[in-house]
Amino acid sequence: MTQKAFVTKSGKANFSCPECGKVRQMDVSQFNNVKKEVKLKCTCSCKYVFSITLERRIHIRKKVDLKGNILLGKKKYPVTIVDISRFGLKIRANGILDLKIEDKVVIEFTLDDAQESTVSKDVIIKTIKQTDIGVAFSSLDHYDKLGTYLLFHFS
Repeated sequence: MTQKAFVTKSGKANFSCPECGKVRQMDVSQFNNVKKEVKLKCTCSCKYVFSITLERRIHIRKKVDLKGNILLGKKKYPVTIVDISRFGLKIRANGILDLKIEDKVVIEFTLDDAQESTVSKDVIIKTIKQTDIGVAFSSLDHYDKLGTYLLFHFS
């Protein structure tokens, strides 16, 4: 199993050997400009070989299963939010939507908090891979229920 190693601002990653538990720090700054996922094979001093994936995100991304809609004009298209972070969402549409990179749309969705709060956000389309759509929030000021959700539901 591959473990995630979070990269610090100084370009270092901490990870531990799954066999003996020894913690190691490695300078991984040479991978800062790599756009693709970076997987490294590590050999511990105990000779155990394992893999790590570098996690370079500033804010963690949480897997969710939230129902919502993309609003295009006066039409609503049902979607599922599959992960969420402070910066944006990964959305799975029920079919191919007529969207382009940098389109600005509104997304409404219901949180899985105790109140089942409804959130409406302006977003910008950043990636499209068939029915999976990556969006960035137009504003990072989350003074609504989403802000509380991001603060207290990430563990």
